[in-house]
Order: sequence, then C-alpha cells, then structure tokens
Amino acid sequence: MSALTASNIKKFVADWYYALDIHASAADCEKFLASEDLELVFPEQTMRTYAEFEAWLEIIYRTFFDELHNVIKVDIKNLTETSADLNVIVAWQASWFTPPDAKSKRTAMNAFQRWNIASSDQNSYGLVIVKYYVDRFEYAPGFAQL
Repeated sequence: MSALTASNIKKFVADWYYALDIHASAADCEKFLASEDLELVFPEQTMRTYAEFEAWLEIIYRTFFDELHNVIKVDIKNLTETSADLNVIVAWQASWFTPPDAKSKRTAMNAFQRWNIASSDQNSYGLVIVKYYVDRFEYAPGFAQL
C-alpha cells in the first residue's frame, strides 16, 4: 500500500508540527527529513544539511516556548506513486523572552508553506520532506511580529 494517501500525508504533516511543539530531539525531527536533496527555506535561513538543521533547531528551541502548531489546511498537488507537492497552512503561536524586557512576547500567525514530500523507508510514515518553503506569514491582530 502506498504511503501517499491523503490520510497518511495529513498525519505526517500534523506529527511533524507536534514534534516541533514538544521540542523533540533533532534526531527525532530528522526522521521527517530527506537525507539527500534536502532544502528547507525559512525567512531567516536556508538549510540543506542535517547539521544546518540541527543548529537552526537549537536556536529555535532556545528562543521559543509554549509553541502550538495547528494545521489549518493540507492541499495535495501533483500526487504520484513516489512524491507529492503540498500547500500547507499552519496556525503557529509561540512566546519568547528578550532580556531585559519586563515581559515575554507572544506571536500568533498563519504560516503559508509549500512542501515536496517523497516516499521513504526512513520512518513509519513512509514519507519524508524533501523541500519545505515558508512563503509568508499572516499575523493575528494584536500579537507580536517576528
């Protein structure tokens, strides 16, 4: 049976964000990521290796707390037997503290992303993220912006 079913893809996407929310280890997060041809494009950095991802993740985990990702939409495009393109909208909330500020800041936004996923035997989902592009943020009114 193909791993590229709508229900498996949506579970894979939700579980990726859950791993980030609980600050899972880099090794656990890397199970979601392709080991070759990887490209993760965030506003602050582009990563192509696990080492670059690990360094970025360490900064994210040190910076943000009380994170919550809620998947709003997973639109599956160009589905083949071995890959698919996804348009993902995720609502993200997080807090951070910048000394010597008196209070922490809280952000709430929808992040619009494009993914390319592929079949893999690297994890129980049978899928990995190959390309991951953050296109834009839409901030909720009244919340801090990054």
